[in-house]
Amino acid sequence: MDKETNKNKRLWIILAIVVVLLIAVIAVLVVFLLKKNNETNVQQVSENSGNTGTVLEYETSAVATDPVTLQKLYDEMLAEAEEGTMALEMQTEASSSNGTDFTCYIANAINNKYDMFVVIYNDETQEEIYRSGLIPLGSRIESFTSSKKFEPGTYVGTIVYNQVEDDHATIHAQVNIGLNLNVNY
Repeated sequence: MDKETNKNKRLWIILAIVVVLLIAVIAVLVVFLLKKNNETNVQQVSENSGNTGTVLEYETSAVATDPVTLQKLYDEMLAEAEEGTMALEMQTEASSSNGTDFTCYIANAINNKYDMFVVIYNDETQEEIYRSGLIPLGSRIESFTSSKKFEPGTYVGTIVYNQVEDDHATIHAQVNIGLNLNVNY
């Protein structure tokens, strides 16, 4: 019986070793396949972005080691976020009694930091129907003339707010907002 028990023990030990080796081989295959898939995705991103010679990589992250550094990083992130904010003043409806001249309210809020211009698109056709000049801080547009004549009805449009830097050429930030164009004549 003792020989039989030792034989069974050895059999279980061999079986356990085989199972562990099988799991290790499967794990290595999974890691290999995932790595290969990730390399393919990075290559596709690189090819799609036009950077055929450069592989995109993650930027390094800042690690705070003390509360002072953490507060400094937090303040910097908050300042960056505040720099990119845009206060919007507008009505989401514009009305026309002739299909081209619309009344509206689109403003560059006084608490913004940049002049802006707006572009209005007809969502159905993706056609630009209006482009404003620069709108200074605290100013507004109360009407616009569409480049397209609309038949009576309600149309969905998009206003693209474009904040511009002091050079009036560099776009600082953009925000898209829906706009209903109501035409009654």
